[in-house]
Amino acid sequence: AIQDGRMALKLSQKDLAQKVNEKPSIIQDYESGKAVPNTQVLGKLERTLGIKLRGSDIGKKLEVGKKSS
Repeated sequence: AIQDGRMALKLSQKDLAQKVNEKPSIIQDYESGKAVPNTQVLGKLERTLGIKLRGSDIGKKLEVGKKSS
């Protein structure tokens, strides 16, 4: 889902890493499944990519301005 969201925005792993203040190798590990992002990083990735990365509707667009329960 991270890679799909990144590709949709035409961002490289390096670009995404800079936007969320992480190393490109970390983004690569998340995308390949070698590492699992903590909730803080997941939140930054969700806001940057505009998609949900947690819960049952992973990959869906985030509803702007709405709190999900």
